[in-house]
Amino acid sequence: MTPVERGAFGIKGTPGSLTLWMALLVIVHAVGIAGVTLFDAHFILDLTAINLLLTALVVLGFGHPDDAWRWALTAYITYAVEVIGVQTGFPFGAYQYGSRLGPTLYDTPPMIGVLWLLTLMGTLYWAEQWAPDREGRDRSLLRAGIAATLMVAFDIVLEPVAIRTEFWTWSGNTIPLRNYVSWWIIAFGLAWAWRKAHTFRTNRAAGLLLILQTAFFIGLSLLPWKF
Repeated sequence: MTPVERGAFGIKGTPGSLTLWMALLVIVHAVGIAGVTLFDAHFILDLTAINLLLTALVVLGFGHPDDAWRWALTAYITYAVEVIGVQTGFPFGAYQYGSRLGPTLYDTPPMIGVLWLLTLMGTLYWAEQWAPDREGRDRSLLRAGIAATLMVAFDIVLEPVAIRTEFWTWSGNTIPLRNYVSWWIIAFGLAWAWRKAHTFRTNRAAGLLLILQTAFFIGLSLLPWKF
């Protein structure tokens, strides 16, 4: 990770500011869980796209401004793959999106590309912590494998909640194995390509967000609530 004094959107990349912003995101997600489980699940879940967009602004705000085109390209590539998936059933299987991730284009919400981007940044952050380069050894393949595996683990946690809340639905109400295999392959390819080129800088905010979102979906999986 390359530290910066001032990230995109003018957010200062200092430990104090990171703590402040992440505390805010913790509060937002905690309120989200409370709102879904205790109050109006439909109202809270209808705010998903807005929450995802604001969260992205915070996380990318701690990134380097020069990486903006890489963020956009990553979001576009993954969105395009999702469009192909919805239209053809390849590579994930037959599924369709609901309305909770925001407006759709070609039956696919562009915000799904943002979710892919944030998750990739978060998994790459932890992969870099666990498998840094040592003594000149290139460990980009290992890091890509770790990131891809974490991506699939996140999807496994996400899927039950996403289906229940109608983020998307699967044909036959069955998640095909090829969905997880495809997630791994796509995530591995993107993670390896960016880290091999040493051009995709991640940050601690993305890593912390991954933990926060995972906890959020686990919480919704374990706690009782009506929808």
